[in-house]
Amino acid sequence: MSRIDIARLRKNEGLSQRKLAEMLEIRPSFLSAIENGRSRLPEDKVEKIKALFGTEIIEEYIYEEYEENVVPPHTHIHDETDSLSQLLDKFHTLAHQRHNQPNDKVMELVTRLDKLSERNDRLSGKIDDLRDLVDQLRQENLRLKELLIKNQIKY
Repeated sequence: MSRIDIARLRKNEGLSQRKLAEMLEIRPSFLSAIENGRSRLPEDKVEKIKALFGTEIIEEYIYEEYEENVVPPHTHIHDETDSLSQLLDKFHTLAHQRHNQPNDKVMELVTRLDKLSERNDRLSGKIDDLRDLVDQLRQENLRLKELLIKNQIKY
């Protein structure tokens, strides 16, 4: 089975994770999971990449992978690799199902779960920002190394 080396493509095109995620209409944390091999790029997003960059360019980033390493693709933008999000969503759904029966304790749980979900989303956003900063620092580091090499300075 083949796979696209998204990280190499993104870096060679000079894109941050956040920018490419926006272009593909997915969360940056999901793109990170794809780049790290924890998730698969959905087929519709593969087609979108081909449309954005051209099929000829994409061919140089395709490599073969063994079937046992394949992680099933996600079918929507929600970052399913986030266990906490999955758990909160499940609790939230259960709480709303019970919400049909008026109960102060259930209402309190629904409110707490809503706050935990919001907090998790804020933290995910901060993690995405930190990943962007790391990308920027890596690009600057690479630029500095290139300058050192160009000027024949050992580091």
